[in-house]
Amino acid sequence: MAAAAILVGLELAAPCPAGGPIAFGDCGEIRPFAVGVVVVAAFLYVVGLSAVRWWTSDLRARHVADARAARDWYLLAATLGLLIAPLLAFTLVSGLR
Repeated sequence: MAAAAILVGLELAAPCPAGGPIAFGDCGEIRPFAVGVVVVAAFLYVVGLSAVRWWTSDLRARHVADARAARDWYLLAATLGLLIAPLLAFTLVSGLR
């Protein structure tokens, strides 16, 4: 969330003709879309990791998995989430335009 906030802050603080790190100078149409994608991706990533954490804690409470298995699932979700969250966010924000 902090990285997404920094990226959005850099984008919004950049001068419009020169462009920020995401919109590359297109302030009219690309900048709001790019900021929306970054915010939605960060939200989806945190929600997804929270869901995996909740699920693995339930597995541990039922003695189906141990701490190592819970950590492995969390790391797998964190790694795959870095790839999936931006793609899903791009799709969602594109569909809502």
